[in-house]
Amino acid sequence: MKKIVILLFVLLLLPVMALSQSSLRHISDLAGVLTPQQVSSLEEQAQALYEETGFDAIVHTTNNSQRKAPDQYTYDYYDSFRDTRAYPDGAMFSVMFDTRDWFLAINDTMGKSQYDWDRFDRGDSIARHLSNGDYYDAFSTYISLVRQLVERGPVEPGRVYQPGDYGYTGQTAFQLMSAPQRLVTAAPFALGGGLLIGLVYALILKSKLKIAKFKYGAQQYVDPNSLNLTDSQDIYLYQTVTRRKIETNNSSSRGGGGFSSGRSGGSSFSGRGGKF
Repeated sequence: MKKIVILLFVLLLLPVMALSQSSLRHISDLAGVLTPQQVSSLEEQAQALYEETGFDAIVHTTNNSQRKAPDQYTYDYYDSFRDTRAYPDGAMFSVMFDTRDWFLAINDTMGKSQYDWDRFDRGDSIARHLSNGDYYDAFSTYISLVRQLVERGPVEPGRVYQPGDYGYTGQTAFQLMSAPQRLVTAAPFALGGGLLIGLVYALILKSKLKIAKFKYGAQQYVDPNSLNLTDSQDIYLYQTVTRRKIETNNSSSRGGGGFSSGRSGGSSFSGRGGKF
């Protein structure tokens, strides 16, 4: 009888657990740039990614970044929007329309940001969609790119990703090349090695040469008291000009910079961002 009661209790909990999982919200469009249909479509894409891979891909837009830097605003909002310790494998793509910034924050709380994020949006397609006003396409592309990284699997030291395959091969990048590619790749190293060997050999030969010592004066070629110098002057044929470049700030480019890290509350994040 006790086992039957426990079984019935578990069966009653299953719909509640399913409802809890389906109610996990992934899209936070505070800027109102998406239609209800677009929000619903993106929610389905993000939820499918979460159910199939366990990765929590979040989209957030705002017209008020509270005068915070893009990274810190995204870290703070991510920490308030989601319990990052309960959902440690995730990322938030945040767009701040008041400053025209975007930022990708990756949850590092449990040390699970292990995917090859350096390959994320190398073609800058998300920034182009944002600049063109195609916000739905930008966010759909973000979810798609996250899916590609997650399905490739965690980065393994010493292994190289083979485009078109899911996973990593055990070969080095050089081994994956064709014969002509290997020749072109190895040529600079062979040339450099030859030059180094030649330089060492030339230095050895030079050390064996007996070179006459340089003399700064000509006294040994002049008879004593035979030259009466009455006048002398210095003539300078060259001048040296030093130029210094004035550095300028070009931080308004569309592309994202290198990865940075930060914290908000008890959570740890890393990420990158740019302008659009």
